[in-house]
Amino acid sequence: MIMKMSEIQRDNSLANKNDISHLQELLDAVPAGRMVACLHDHDAVILHDGEKELGRIPLDGLLNVSLLDDSTVQRTYSAVKFFLLGPLAFLFPKKIVREAFRLCIKWKDPQGDYHENDIRIPTRTMAEHRLTTLQSLMIPEVREELARKAAKARALSSESGKQAKQPVIETSPFITCAGCTVEFRKTDLPPGGKCPVCGRRLKIT
Repeated sequence: MIMKMSEIQRDNSLANKNDISHLQELLDAVPAGRMVACLHDHDAVILHDGEKELGRIPLDGLLNVSLLDDSTVQRTYSAVKFFLLGPLAFLFPKKIVREAFRLCIKWKDPQGDYHENDIRIPTRTMAEHRLTTLQSLMIPEVREELARKAAKARALSSESGKQAKQPVIETSPFITCAGCTVEFRKTDLPPGGKCPVCGRRLKIT
């Protein structure tokens, strides 16, 4: 029981650490059946395991992104081939390829320290897609465009917030004559726009 409690405490302490030096530990702790997502906003790559954020890598700190192939090839020999071919069956094995890849990211944090992290990816198609995406984020022009779009979105959000806070000025349904100070409903005024009491022209707004 003591051993189980210590394991739980270790997992909780590991999950609560925000220090980037523990990022690889968090990545390695993700179960094999769950894939780490590499999202991004205008200034960072966000690593997420589907339940929680594991860490962030600044876009302007990306130094190199490469793909490591950990795939294995397993050869099997069926009994049927042995029966038909005898020793020649060894020349025609059945190959089973088990795909496994790692995305290797080398980067520098805002304090100037260098880091290297590996992310497990199960298939070649997904690995190559993520490699292409991260490599594009290393292009200064791409990062500048993302920053411009983010700034524009913030400005629009701020402007819409200001407009929402502006009070709505309601026009009164009544009008007061400047000559005799009698108040009339605008819908009841006679044709010509003159006060029916003193004859002075009314200023309708």
